[in-house]
Amino acid sequence: MKYHHGNLKEELISSACSMCEANGHDHMSLRSIAKEANVSQTAPYRHFKTKEDLLAEVSKRGFEKLAEILNQATTQNENMTAKERFIEMGFAYVKFGLERKNTYDLMHSPIIDKVEFPELLEAASGAFDELIKIIAELNPGISDADLGRQCIRHWAQVHGLVGLIGDTKIDESIGTNAGDAMSIVTKDLRSFLTMALDF
Repeated sequence: MKYHHGNLKEELISSACSMCEANGHDHMSLRSIAKEANVSQTAPYRHFKTKEDLLAEVSKRGFEKLAEILNQATTQNENMTAKERFIEMGFAYVKFGLERKNTYDLMHSPIIDKVEFPELLEAASGAFDELIKIIAELNPGISDADLGRQCIRHWAQVHGLVGLIGDTKIDESIGTNAGDAMSIVTKDLRSFLTMALDF
């Protein structure tokens, strides 16, 4: 085991991000992360007092990546309309949640009190701000109150889709009503998002 190498803090965060995505945050400990990073078991405590401190950093990285992906979705083609950019953003959000499920679960887990971690709170707000910008553009002159309500509605929608599509209990192959409906949605997610925007 090594006590020092390169940037210890960054190495620990990188190892924690990898472990979280591979196995979920429930199976992580500071000791297991130290082992993954190939450092002494006491090394993590130089930068993180508790497991929650390290998980907050992993969650922050997740929100930063999500904001980056959402921004890329809306800027990939300068000829897209605001509505098309909204659809691409929703699609990118759902894709992120499904492909990075364990990290996504941590990002929305109540085990971390975001108020206690200002940088995490700022990162989470940054991802939400991407939605605010596009909804404001789609609704010129909208009041702050209505803007907030619309953003929450659309966020709840894509957040719910991540949970439903990722729910293995809803089997599309066995012919239940829920399975049939989910099959339609997953086969043409963009159309579903378009329909929801027009609602």
